Amino acid sequence: MLEHSLESNDVFALIEQVTGHRLGSADIALEAVSADPHTAATLDIPAGGAILMLERLTTLDDGRPVDLEYIRLRGDRITMRGNLLRSES
Repeated sequence: MLEHSLESNDVFALIEQVTGHRLGSADIALEAVSADPHTAATLDIPAGGAILMLERLTTLDDGRPVDLEYIRLRGDRITMRGNLLRSES
């Protein structure tokens, strides 16, 4: 993975290529947290300001974890959309 540019390649396509496995699923958690000084400077907000933190754990099709991300977002610059399907039960 280290020899591939992540600026011009899809990280998930690279994971599938390198591992020889398809991605399986991802668990996602969204949490309101206070921005630490580094995050606040990066996002151009006051330290301690409220942000959203997204934690995503992606697994391969065999269940092995392959990618863990912590994504910090300004709450005033995000729109979340979803599509919920009712399962047949």
